[in-house]
Amino acid sequence: MLVLAIVLAALAGPPHAYVATASGHVPLAVSSWCWGPRCGAPIAASARTAIARRGTAVEVQLAFVPKSARVAVAGAPVKLTRHGDVLTWIASRAGGMTISVTGAKGWVIYVGRLVVR
Repeated sequence: MLVLAIVLAALAGPPHAYVATASGHVPLAVSSWCWGPRCGAPIAASARTAIARRGTAVEVQLAFVPKSARVAVAGAPVKLTRHGDVLTWIASRAGGMTISVTGAKGWVIYVGRLVVR
């Protein structure tokens, strides 16, 4: 019974998201969220760093189509393009990424790190 409760609690959390560059896919950490009837603020640190060449595309792949999205790198907003469940911008600076999205079931703030070479 305890295992079932843990599985159900995990399913009630926000959808996962990844940042994709030419160097690969890196999972994003969740900073805070309200998704369905549940909310949380695990303030998780990003475990891996995404690497991109200056001037190339950086993509965030979501598990849902967002109603709204904002991305900041090193605290500064980036010009963002949305196509379905994919957010894209051109790599121009390195730093911490904050990806704030809203969807039909709530909102999530994802975080990650980006190195630009």
